[in-house]
Amino acid sequence: MKIVFVCEFSYPSKCGVWNAVYHTAKELKKKGHEIHIFSNNLIKGTSKKSKKQEKIEGITYHRFPTAYRLSQNAYQWKFEKELIALKPDIIHAHAYRHTYTQKIPKISKKLKIPCYLTTHAPFLEKGLRNPLLQFAVNIYDKIYSKRILNSYTKVFPISKWELPILKKLGLKKSKTILLPNGFPKEFLTVKTKQNNNAIFMGRIAPIKNLETILKSAKELPNINFTIYGPIEKGYKLKSKLKNVKIINKPYTQKEEINELKKNSIFILPSKREGIPLALTEAMGAGLVCISSDTQGGKELINHNKTGLLFQINNSKQLTLAIKKALNKKTWKTLSLTGKKSIKTRTWEQITKKLERIYKSDRKNPKSF
Repeated sequence: MKIVFVCEFSYPSKCGVWNAVYHTAKELKKKGHEIHIFSNNLIKGTSKKSKKQEKIEGITYHRFPTAYRLSQNAYQWKFEKELIALKPDIIHAHAYRHTYTQKIPKISKKLKIPCYLTTHAPFLEKGLRNPLLQFAVNIYDKIYSKRILNSYTKVFPISKWELPILKKLGLKKSKTILLPNGFPKEFLTVKTKQNNNAIFMGRIAPIKNLETILKSAKELPNINFTIYGPIEKGYKLKSKLKNVKIINKPYTQKEEINELKKNSIFILPSKREGIPLALTEAMGAGLVCISSDTQGGKELINHNKTGLLFQINNSKQLTLAIKKALNKKTWKTLSLTGKKSIKTRTWEQITKKLERIYKSDRKNPKSF
């Protein structure tokens, strides 16, 4: 099949949505499918731009200049003519409410092919958006959601907590299939040992609330903390603490695995998360994972059984959780149970399910 993924940013950007698209595309390419990725030409978190078209690892990238910016992570860009001319068999859009997600069903109808949408949990808790943007989101959901969501062949929420929200927005149950984010199976082969090293890996941005780690680090001078990842443009995160190392650097999967091996605790102190990829990877690698009690954190971690949770912004609770994870018996138990709880969610397994859905719908034209 000729499969097109449409997302806001693509290689070499670093973000959860792109990470999911990349791994899904790579797995489908292994299965012999022709893969194309449509995105804008911005490299997320930088002022740089990517080439209009290039082929990497057998995947063809089509990138388009932005006309204007709608929000920090949403832009307007024209791609319709090139997508129609490509004549794909499948179109799969990622990240609900972006302007391109309104266009995909119309293009699919014109080409008489199925189309899909992975939501990526865009339903933020109150207070995380500025009031004007939140007003626009409320209007969009009230006027457009039901029609747009149901114009897709299938919609894939990545988390269980999205299901009642999507139902309330009017998405039909028959079009809803839970399809969570996965992680590369290579993380399951990582062997970790308990030590006094704790790490955060991912995009260094205000939403990740990394100041909470710095507060705990001050209370735990004998623990070595590493914050590793690309720093979002305009964001400043600094620390004078001797036991804190901040590394402003994008990383490859190999580099991520090498860093995780050096640590025994993974910390994700975010203000909000859908289903955090970095957390699933760290759990798969056997680190004891400590997360703030975001929707995504609570869905992945069963407190005191597969990891530890603490209240958002509560550095005292985080400090206590770290101390608890330093206990040898507790660390070993949480490391094993965390890894076991996540091992069926590799990208290989997720993509097998996705491919079956594609093939089933193509055999049944009534589904689209």
